[in-house]
This record gives sequence, structure tokens and C-alpha cells, in this order.
Amino acid sequence: MKSILDESPFWFLTQLHYEAAQLLIEVTEGIVSSSPRDVSVDNLGTIEDARPIEITRQSRRVRITFPNVLAYQVTDESYWAGDTDEEAAGTVLRLHKKSAYLDYVMGNSIIKECVDDPLRHYSLSLADDIVEVITTSEPSTALI
Repeated sequence: MKSILDESPFWFLTQLHYEAAQLLIEVTEGIVSSSPRDVSVDNLGTIEDARPIEITRQSRRVRITFPNVLAYQVTDESYWAGDTDEEAAGTVLRLHKKSAYLDYVMGNSIIKECVDDPLRHYSLSLADDIVEVITTSEPSTALI
């Protein structure tokens, strides 16, 4: 599932909108600064000659559309426990073959009794957020 999102390691959540079982997500590319600078970290010290990741005029924007969404969640990347699905395809936008999140949704809903189509679990690993989506359809991506 190669997409434009695989062309950069840093994407930031710009917008998320859910309506009528469709999830629209807009992300903006983070670009590593060409100018190093010293960065202080919460009174813990200073990192010298760091190159911050910034959103600039050259940053690309991408819209990801998930149709037929049954469940989704957004987690601050700082609190994410990690992905144990080694067989997931993709780097930023990933399709999982098995997942604890899908198991959780199935165990705590009536989806399995109501939905006949195969379920898909996608995750979007962004710089500051992790978005998990359970859907019956493949998402689309578009440069905006």
C-alpha cells in the first residue's frame, strides 16, 4: 500500500472530521530544518545543533479518506504502547493483518453480528498522533 505518505517520515495531523461513517483526515508534511539551533528540553538541558521538524511553505498536504468507518481512535503518540503486528503493510499508513485494537472493538461492540463485509484495521502513524481506523473499505489519499 505505497502512497505519498511514504515519501516523508514526518506528517502532522492538521484536521480530522467524521460524518456519516466517513473519516476525513488532513495531514501536513514536516520538513527537517536546514538551520541547526540549540533546543532546551523542559529544564532538563539543551540539545545543541538540533534540526527541528517544521511545517513550511514547501510542506505538502494530504487528505486521507476512510469510507465505511465502524470505529476509530486517536492517541497522542507519546502515550502509544507500540505496534506488535510485524506483518502490517506500510510505514505511515499501515494495514494490519491482526491487531489488539480490532480484537478490542470486536469484543466490545455488536459489529460482528451486524456487518457481513470483512473488516480492515488501518493505522496512521504521525509525528504527534496515532490514528486507528476500523473500516470495511480501503482508504484513498490525495495531495491537496
